[in-house]
Amino acid sequence: MAENVNIDLSGEMNATTEKKGLQKLLQHVRSGAAPALVLGLLSSRRPWTQFIATENFKTPASIPRLTRRFYRNIEYFQANYLVVFLGLFAYCLITSPLLLIAMVASFFGYRKLTSGPNTWKIGSWELTKTQQYAVYAAASMALCWLAGAGAVLFWVLGATVTVVALHASFFDAESLPPSEEQFPMIEQV
Repeated sequence: MAENVNIDLSGEMNATTEKKGLQKLLQHVRSGAAPALVLGLLSSRRPWTQFIATENFKTPASIPRLTRRFYRNIEYFQANYLVVFLGLFAYCLITSPLLLIAMVASFFGYRKLTSGPNTWKIGSWELTKTQQYAVYAAASMALCWLAGAGAVLFWVLGATVTVVALHASFFDAESLPPSEEQFPMIEQV
């Protein structure tokens, strides 16, 4: 019953690579599409009265129900969760003036660096544009480190994850309007 199978393996390999993942995201950011993406996401924000309706907070009956509820709420309220993150970030910037100054200084330094042909000289040595970016990045990171950006970053991320996880876990997804998914949420009895 054994048959001889001939497979043609001749040809050329094309070594072109497509931009994937992070590279593609960075390409969108460089092209100026990032604000449009954020604004597009924010346009799908749900009403805050629905988001904080206390009568819809209930403990889940089982772990499978908790998992479905969590994912459904993350999908449904993703724009609201982004606003919560941005609000916590703004709160940190307002309550930490040194960090706000460091962020503004970093922003204006970047604008100055990219505004035109700048030449930096250290002694008789002229820095290339790449070296200028490296010096700028090192100075900005040092300034942000001195201002306590690391602690703020972890606080904002931790607080956001906590708030989002609690809301998504305890907000009753059955009270939400039915979605236009091909396969609606199915519950086990």
